[in-house]
Amino acid sequence: MNEAARFTENLASEYNQGLSLKNPLGYLEMAFKVQPNMFAFGMITSAVNNRTQQESDFNVFRSDGILKSDTGRFQSNNTRTNDWIEQMLYASKPTWSAPFFNPETGSRMIIYARPIDFEKDGKKVHTTFFCSVSLDQSLKNLSHQKMIEPGFSILLNGQNLIIYYPDSTKTGKDISSLLKCFGDSQFNISKLLEDRIPGSQIIHPNCMKNKRTVAIYWPVKSSNWFIISVIPVSFFMSELKQVTLVLVLLILLIGSITAAVMIYLSIRLVSPISVLAEDSRKIMEEAGFDPVHNLNDLEVLSDNMKKMKEHLASYRKNTLQSSLDHEEMEKELNMAKDIEMSMVPTKFPLFPGRSDFDCFGRLIPAKIVGGDLFDIFLLDDNQLFISICDTLGKGIPAAMFSVMTRTFIRSIANPITGLGKMMESLNNGLSLGHESDMFATVLLGKLNLITGEFIFCNAGHPHPIILRNNNREEILTQSHGIPVGVKRNQHFSESRIVLAPGESLITFTDGVTEEYNGQGEFFGIERLIAVVNPLRELSTRNIVNKVFDVLDDFRGRAEVHDDTTLVALKFLKK
Repeated sequence: MNEAARFTENLASEYNQGLSLKNPLGYLEMAFKVQPNMFAFGMITSAVNNRTQQESDFNVFRSDGILKSDTGRFQSNNTRTNDWIEQMLYASKPTWSAPFFNPETGSRMIIYARPIDFEKDGKKVHTTFFCSVSLDQSLKNLSHQKMIEPGFSILLNGQNLIIYYPDSTKTGKDISSLLKCFGDSQFNISKLLEDRIPGSQIIHPNCMKNKRTVAIYWPVKSSNWFIISVIPVSFFMSELKQVTLVLVLLILLIGSITAAVMIYLSIRLVSPISVLAEDSRKIMEEAGFDPVHNLNDLEVLSDNMKKMKEHLASYRKNTLQSSLDHEEMEKELNMAKDIEMSMVPTKFPLFPGRSDFDCFGRLIPAKIVGGDLFDIFLLDDNQLFISICDTLGKGIPAAMFSVMTRTFIRSIANPITGLGKMMESLNNGLSLGHESDMFATVLLGKLNLITGEFIFCNAGHPHPIILRNNNREEILTQSHGIPVGVKRNQHFSESRIVLAPGESLITFTDGVTEEYNGQGEFFGIERLIAVVNPLRELSTRNIVNKVFDVLDDFRGRAEVHDDTTLVALKFLKK
């Protein structure tokens, strides 16, 4: 829409200066090629204050991908829009029409009109330029986003006319035509549109069969438009429930195998020892250790020794079987590791076609499975989302809680909601209505890939490092709340900084800074800064791998005691 208005203004300005184009149709053909959303363009000239003398200088429209010209009046198939066109033939200020639906093309349309007065052949004339734009390409995200697919969205203009609704025929109608949908939900749309403030509310709309639904609404900052998205509550928990069910079944499977192995080992290891002890007692009682006076005792001794030999052979066989069962248990644990690691980005570059940022991350669990996870993905074409979490403890319980955390973050992440509100939703979802023994430190961040603005919310996580230009570094010491999962209804805030092109964000879990060597010395934040400082010009892959190499050398022969995760993100700008 902005491009269409700008093109129309430029063309009108040239006419206003007396620079009438020699080949306007050729000029328009070029404009249609570079602006795929432009549907039609027309110019109608009339004598000032004379509504009877009108002529159409040109009228070009797109039909089945082909440009066609027509000498007829610029018009639409919508009566109200035609009345607006008639008014704009004698208006003095540019404006947009109300949105309308074109049944011939099946498209949602809107028209920009630019009236001007200028002199032509010594006469003062009034000309109006009309540029018709298809909104379908811009609006398709409202129906194809994963979160919105189970529900629907409504886009309204400043006069509360419908620009977008799943039923295209509603385009251009007043929001009152949809009030029946929200009739029994106690959703006061009139008050909402009057205040035009962002927020959310639980409703039970008629058009969603009175299901428990979340209505999310917010104004569009660049205009006076307004968006309402209606999403079933069940959607937010469906993905989390599926992953949780898989993990619960996996935990039960591993637990059953472990219990069976322990029982098996108890029976197979204790029983042979008991039998051997009983045989030894018989030898003492029956043999008497007097071979000179009683040859039969030797036979008894020999028989008992044969039995012991047989039991020893059986014991060795059963021990071998126990080893095989142990291998099977390790195989199940490795399967759990594969499930967890499949949720961590591993194939870098994540977005090969993007040159406005560079990112890389590595995770090394202390055990087969661990409590660290990180995620990087695009919220839209211009916003990159990053999250990193560290759950208390190690092993399967910590891994399960981390997977729940990551899944919940994925389900609530969107370009509109503030990170503080996201963290509050995450905390309430993980707290389960009571104080919990499991909790996680979490860092959420959004990077604007055009401006370099980085918004972040830190819930008890280690403070990230910014590698600034000119060999400077900055530690983001802001904290915005306690770790998630401890207690419900906690408030979280957020902070903002700006990255210049070439500057990097280094975020990590405490397994990096709290790593220690054989002498008990911690690696610490100072060593980490000393390592990454000289690497600021390198790619993020080289930065991360170099840190892990230094960590390995520092640790020496000491055992890895905690999960280790480090992620680097460099802003390059388009």
